[in-house]
Amino acid sequence: MSLFEPGALDFPLISLQPVTDSQHAWRALLLAARPADSLDALPQLFGEYGLSEALGDLPCVIPLADPASLAGDSARQLPAGQIIWLIPAAQCADSASAGLQRLRGMGFHLMAQGLPPAGRTLSAEVSALAIDMSIMNVNGAAPPEILRRLQGPHLALGVAAPAAFQQAAVAGCTRFAGEYALHPLPAQQQQGSSRALLLKLLALVTSEADSHAIEMLLKQAPGLSYQLLKLVNSVSFALSKKIVNFGHAITLLGRRQLQRWLQLLLYAQQSGDQRNPLMARAALRASFAEALSKASGGDREEQERAFMAGMFSLLDKLFAMPLEDIVTPLNLAEDVAQAILQRSGRLGALLTIVEQSEHAPAPGCAGQLAAHGLTPTDYCRSLVQACRWTIQVNQDA
Repeated sequence: MSLFEPGALDFPLISLQPVTDSQHAWRALLLAARPADSLDALPQLFGEYGLSEALGDLPCVIPLADPASLAGDSARQLPAGQIIWLIPAAQCADSASAGLQRLRGMGFHLMAQGLPPAGRTLSAEVSALAIDMSIMNVNGAAPPEILRRLQGPHLALGVAAPAAFQQAAVAGCTRFAGEYALHPLPAQQQQGSSRALLLKLLALVTSEADSHAIEMLLKQAPGLSYQLLKLVNSVSFALSKKIVNFGHAITLLGRRQLQRWLQLLLYAQQSGDQRNPLMARAALRASFAEALSKASGGDREEQERAFMAGMFSLLDKLFAMPLEDIVTPLNLAEDVAQAILQRSGRLGALLTIVEQSEHAPAPGCAGQLAAHGLTPTDYCRSLVQACRWTIQVNQDA
């Protein structure tokens, strides 16, 4: 499916999808876009729109159908150290082409997508492989031998479920992209007493209970207090001092910011050394919905409600309960509840756009944006802004 809307191209509609490691930490972003249409826009995306700064130390994996299609001037405008070109394996087979050699010499990393044709090998310029899980399934239990010969890290694409995640890991992949995070294992969901405690916290947060009541609840679960401080300290907020306890957090952050971190805390529980893969997804949804609200003229209160709608939209996955059973007792603002449960109203429309961005903007996405006074440029800037915040949260969570 094309990610671009004919007639509405002040900037291409793109999708930035997380690439995770075996512990579910973000290790890259995958830019989903038609290569031929996106190349000219890349310098603007990395520069003016701030993707280079948002990425920090993370790379961006970008599809490139033909190495020869990237002219020297365009390539020189890009941050080579932050880009991994994802090139069809047929373009990478046998001896290195001049295009591959040129890109590698400029400092770009090259990853082959798919398996090379039978009887042919990949160029030495290529150090890693991206393989779709549908190919892995066709090959059955035997992983492609080529995964063991290349340096890596190798990327599994289309990882739709935890079982596929495990299959890709056994085969030799250490990077994963797909929707597996939205289908958590029981161990990644909140059960029993832990779920009851978090539901109490959720009720206190949404009812704007006084800080003392929240502090008393957190004292019943030192692990939650630890996770809260870890989350809050993961992003500096331009503060000169680290936050050392809950009362300190209230004083320095203020009620509004504290409430935001308590929302994120719902997803922060870890299983052993692994973080909950839902946390970063919920953070991205929340931040993107907030940014779209702001870009479309929403006031500060609406932006906060948009953030909450995005954050709470995955609670059914977290608690293994119907969303209605979670949301109804909370007495949320009507537009927030309608957005979460029915995807209706203005917040519901923004949340729908956010969800579509996790795959590829649907054919009518540009029309949806225009209906709320948004352009593809607004969409892209907001998405980059949301990714930047989520990356910061995810790094130290």
